[in-house]
Amino acid sequence: MLLWQEEKEKFYDWWRENTAREIAFYFLCALFLMIFILLYYRYLGIRGHDNWSRFGRNAVECLILIFLTELTTGKSLLHPFWRIGYIPFFGWTLIFPYVLIHARNGISAARLNHLSPYFLTSVASLLFIFFVMNVISKVVVGRKLAAFICLIPIAFFSFNAFIFLTHYTYMGIMMSPREMFFATSDPIRWFSVIVLPHIGGLRLALMGIGIVAYLIFYYRWIYDSAYSLNDHWVRKSKVYSLIHRILQFLVFIGCAWLLIRWVSECFPLHDYEIIRQYESYIDFVNSTRF
Repeated sequence: MLLWQEEKEKFYDWWRENTAREIAFYFLCALFLMIFILLYYRYLGIRGHDNWSRFGRNAVECLILIFLTELTTGKSLLHPFWRIGYIPFFGWTLIFPYVLIHARNGISAARLNHLSPYFLTSVASLLFIFFVMNVISKVVVGRKLAAFICLIPIAFFSFNAFIFLTHYTYMGIMMSPREMFFATSDPIRWFSVIVLPHIGGLRLALMGIGIVAYLIFYYRWIYDSAYSLNDHWVRKSKVYSLIHRILQFLVFIGCAWLLIRWVSECFPLHDYEIIRQYESYIDFVNSTRF
């Protein structure tokens, strides 16, 4: 009972450190982010804003999850740890809806529900990268390795959006399971017949240099943000409780579930799963000939 009383007192002390102004600022930051995404979707001509659909519920859930993450960590969306995830987040938020609508093989009359997987995955990626930054910032030994580990999800989400946009820019169509099936089944022919003639060797070389520069830049940004953080962003409080840690863990579980649940519904994992089903069907037919 004494331990429980001490934990409650620590939790109350932590809660009293959060002023009403800070809590309101956390909520307004999350709300502004959701409004920005909805306005962008409206600008693209996506329908369904006036209906309380699946997307509407998902937007409210993401708003609450972002707000709780800010509250339990004491870091608003302006904090450098959040900024690390903004490039891949906005890459997914801006690129995928645009291509899905404008590509010749895209969705001609898209509604908000069609974009739910990409919206949820983009928010989940932002939350996940933020939590990774919080974890690696506490590392003392092996900081270079920790920064590299944080770079992995950033590279994954960034390059998926880049590949999707590049394919649409030079081919006029989005990367669908049909295109990916050809690319994975005969990559050499796909590169020589499709990629090289449309993009060109010089552009591909410049893209490769740009990718390397991007990774180097991001690695330095992660390392500096995690281990050379300005004192302005360091929370002075040292009051922590088991209840507070449990709340942080529950918020992280919600973020992880969101990512695991929806990333498989998006490019490229969703397309890869369809390809695997194609290949399984072909193998089945070939093995059951009479």
